[in-house]
Amino acid sequence: MKEYRLKDLSSSFWKGLAITIILAIIGGVCMGLLAKHKQNTTYTAERSVVISHKISENELNQGNNQQPIVIADLNMMDTYSDVVQDKQVAIASRKYLSKKLKHQYSAETIKDDVNAITHPQSLVMKIKVRTDSASDSVALVNAVAKGFQEELPKIQPGAGQVHILSKATTGDIETNTTPNKKKYIVVGIALGALVGIVISFVAVTWKKYLK
Repeated sequence: MKEYRLKDLSSSFWKGLAITIILAIIGGVCMGLLAKHKQNTTYTAERSVVISHKISENELNQGNNQQPIVIADLNMMDTYSDVVQDKQVAIASRKYLSKKLKHQYSAETIKDDVNAITHPQSLVMKIKVRTDSASDSVALVNAVAKGFQEELPKIQPGAGQVHILSKATTGDIETNTTPNKKKYIVVGIALGALVGIVISFVAVTWKKYLK
């Protein structure tokens, strides 16, 4: 049986380590380039509206008599969020867009880009629009808020009044870039290192076998 000296084992180890490091770097670079090629950034603009019935001073002075109205409005918030995402509101919203944006966004596209969020025990609804352009998202969400304010009384007679809060601006935009380049690079390094370890192991084993 052939005996291996420490020098031989050390040489094999360093060669294997070098192969592993090189392949890990190559894997990381390749996955990083792939992520960069596939990356897409979306921009989400948000505008809030409050939906409630107007309570007169006399009703306020009557104390608890106002509660059924408030409770009714709270119970309708989920319905209102569905209305915001309806095509009828999208059609009305297009009137408030520039001619250029009207050509770019159909009512169906606007409907798909809109998302409405409500919270329990709150009369505030957040309208969000996500597109590939920050300025487009802002223009669309502001238009949708106006379209919703206009159409809600037609769709749901007796609904609360829609009060539009602060106008959306590009300074408040939320950005999201996918896929995550760092995660791709880490995966690439891990895969490259794994391949390097396997190749080194096979090479050393095969060399021993031949001897």
